[in-house]
Amino acid sequence: MNEGQSQDISSGWSLAAMDFLGLTSSKQAETSPVSQENTGPVRARPKQRLDGASGLSTEAEVSLKLSRINGSINEMTKQQIQDKLASIGLNTCGVKDVLKKRLKNYYKRQKSAQCNRALTEDELLQFDYLVVIDFEATCSETNDNFVHEIIEFPAVLVDAKGQVLGEEFQRFCRPKLNPKLTPFCTELTGITQSQVDRAQDFPEVLLEFEEWMASHKLGTQYKFAVLTDGPWDMARFLKTQTEISEVQFPSWARHWINLRKAYTTFYRCGKVNLQHMLQELGMTFEGRPHCGLDDSRNIAAIAAHLLRDGCIMRVNEHIRDVRPAVLSGARGGKGGGGRISSSKSRLTQKQSQAGGERQATDRRRQHGEVVDIPQEGENLEDLLAYLKLQRS
Repeated sequence: MNEGQSQDISSGWSLAAMDFLGLTSSKQAETSPVSQENTGPVRARPKQRLDGASGLSTEAEVSLKLSRINGSINEMTKQQIQDKLASIGLNTCGVKDVLKKRLKNYYKRQKSAQCNRALTEDELLQFDYLVVIDFEATCSETNDNFVHEIIEFPAVLVDAKGQVLGEEFQRFCRPKLNPKLTPFCTELTGITQSQVDRAQDFPEVLLEFEEWMASHKLGTQYKFAVLTDGPWDMARFLKTQTEISEVQFPSWARHWINLRKAYTTFYRCGKVNLQHMLQELGMTFEGRPHCGLDDSRNIAAIAAHLLRDGCIMRVNEHIRDVRPAVLSGARGGKGGGGRISSSKSRLTQKQSQAGGERQATDRRRQHGEVVDIPQEGENLEDLLAYLKLQRS
């Protein structure tokens, strides 16, 4: 390549970058890279564009163009990124890093379609739906050895395209080991003594939840995954509660998506909590904090943002040392095997004697640690705090 060709390509790329940023003047746009001295019929060279409007490309060309696009996006100001997002009809809310990731993923999807490339297995949607769960449990401000029992069981359904559906589940549960709520618990969660006194026992609530999932054909017609804000809901609260109630741990809860891990990995940021994620996405908490249903709604809204920005949700945590759930072969005399709902006889068994409850609690302390799947953006401090809580 001679010096003239190098300058020509460099000049062309500069104009393309300016065009991408929306800064190209009309005079520059009219300038042709073809020499004006050539009076014969000349085939014009296609203008280099960052938005991929030049036709089909090979994967190598796509990778090169994406690299250039990403470099240009990195040099843009927050306002320029927001203007570009607005021009293509995408959400403009969030901190700069979130906006950059959103715009980069838009061009990644566009370029992949442009070169007619089949998506890899990792790029395919892993699930049809996400079931967002955020339990509320009994608690004490002073007793470090307090055994937490689930008193609110909420769930919100999100589809894989990033739409929070209007389908929700909420039930209160009556605690057994500590039936009287502490003033601290009521103040924190907003759940009153009368609400839990009127509520059903946990096994009946679990059955109703699994029937709710079955009504939406989750686990039969549609693939789904549980999504929570951290590891505690499944690995601690649900596991402890199933042992207190002496019911088998449900199979659908053995693997789940930790939203904090998914968020930090996708946006390449440091440790976050629910409030941090909302702020970085330009959102505010809606409802009452520590209300299980309101927490689930806000978690679902964050998950929907990630999905719309191009995040592929994958299971990143699971639990071991639990008895597998018993799957019913048929329900009500209809249907086939493989349903997500557990047998009714398992969930409606009577509460055992107080001695049996104590033994179940002892078993909980002996085994059943969460199995953490290492992932980029791991929140080490939260994990250590969780393990310390488990040992207590």
